[in-house]
Amino acid sequence: MNTALVIRICVVALVLLVIALLWHFVKDAGDGMKLVFVILLGLAGGLLAVKYLIPWLGDVMGEAVFSSGEKVEQDHMTKAAARIAQGDYQGAIEHYEKMLEDKPDDPFPVAEIAKVYAERMHDPQAALKALEDHLQSKDWPVDDAAFIMFRIADVHLTQRHDFETARDMLEQIIGNFPNTRHSANAHHRMSELEQMQYKLLMEQRAKAGASGATKA
Repeated sequence: MNTALVIRICVVALVLLVIALLWHFVKDAGDGMKLVFVILLGLAGGLLAVKYLIPWLGDVMGEAVFSSGEKVEQDHMTKAAARIAQGDYQGAIEHYEKMLEDKPDDPFPVAEIAKVYAERMHDPQAALKALEDHLQSKDWPVDDAAFIMFRIADVHLTQRHDFETARDMLEQIIGNFPNTRHSANAHHRMSELEQMQYKLLMEQRAKAGASGATKA
C-alpha cells in the first residue's frame, strides 16, 4: 500500500478518535458547548478535506485519466525485459504484441519485436517481416514512418551485412522526406555505411593477401 495513503488514513482515524472522545464529554453539556463543538468539528472537517481528501481525489482522478495507459505499457515493458533475461524471447515478443494491441499507432513495440528477432533469436528475416508489415499496414505520420524505415535499414546493415539494400532504404527516406531531419540523418547514415563497407573490403583484401602469402 502507498505510504502516503497509510499516513492519511492514520491521521483521519486519529482525528475521528479525538472527536469521539470530545463528544463523549460534551454530549451532556449545554447547547452552547454543543454549538462550539459543532463549529470546531466543522473546522476540523474542512481542514481534513483540504489537507487530505481533496488532494487524494485529485491523485485518483489524475491516475485514472492520465496514467493508467502508461502503467499498463510500463508493466508490459517490464515483463518483456524479464522474459528476455530468462531467455524466453517468444514470451517477450508476446508482451510487446500486447503493447501493440493497446497502442497500434506506436511504432516502438514493433521495433522492439524486430530487435528481439534479430539480436536474440538471430532471425533477421522475421525482424524484417515484422517491420515491413507494420510499415505497410497504414499511412504513418512522417516521424513514425521514418523511424520504422531506419530500423529496416539497420537490420539489413547490421544483421545481414546487405549494404545495397540498406542503402536503398536510406535513399527512400531521403526521397520520401526531403529537407527534413530524417533526410539529413539518412545522408549521415549513408556516409557511415560507406565507411563500414570500405573497412570490410580492406579487411577482406588483407585476409586474402595473408592467405596468398601463406600458400606461397
